[in-house]
Amino acid sequence: MSLWITRIVHLLVWTAPLAFWELAAQYGWTDPRILPSPSTISLALLKLLADPRFYSELGFTVGAISITFLIVAPLGLATGFYLGANEKLYNAFAPALHLLLAIPKSIFLPVFILALGIGLSQKVAFAASLSFFIIVLSGISAVQSVPEGLVQAARTFGASRPQIYSQIYFPAMEPLIISGLRLGAIFTITGVLLGEMYASPRGLGGLIFVWGESLQMPELFAGITIVMAITLLVNQGLTIWEIRRTPLHKQAT
Repeated sequence: MSLWITRIVHLLVWTAPLAFWELAAQYGWTDPRILPSPSTISLALLKLLADPRFYSELGFTVGAISITFLIVAPLGLATGFYLGANEKLYNAFAPALHLLLAIPKSIFLPVFILALGIGLSQKVAFAASLSFFIIVLSGISAVQSVPEGLVQAARTFGASRPQIYSQIYFPAMEPLIISGLRLGAIFTITGVLLGEMYASPRGLGGLIFVWGESLQMPELFAGITIVMAITLLVNQGLTIWEIRRTPLHKQAT
């Protein structure tokens, strides 16, 4: 019974604001030129999804996100593992890493554009600068989370290095690795879209900027809805992976 109550509450949390928003638009409580109704946004969304040209722009954005993540994920994790396993290097670089993580990277976007132009390489480089340090710190935390006592015990019982890595290090680090990749993916999406919105002839971010500048609000909100859907799908997929692997992690440790 409690499960059904929870599901009803979740449904109301999503539908009640949308219903109120629709009523507010229908009765003129809001300016439809600035805040169109959900039904109007839905029609604009369906129109976009029926337009083959839109998929070309969406594909450009998804491609840039995929390329960036495939580059930054292994590079960031490898850097994090190396620094986490070397205490002297970690102590030397930790202050700089935390400082770079705290600085808003968006202020450097004009520099990326001046150096790399407005093509794909600029989006990839800028998005990588946002997600790299998140993944590095996750890799460091993952290595440092491994119980040293387990490693020493395994060595005492004659475990080989491959066995130690496969049976102790990786199971212990996996939840933090997945969590870091999840955050890195979200920052990668953000970076690519920001790069496209600032100056780009291609991509979903560029379309969103044009729609906002020309006050095409139904299309703008439809584009925002698509971005939210992509982000939620990526986040939810990695979250499910993280949840499924956590029992294995607990069992292994």
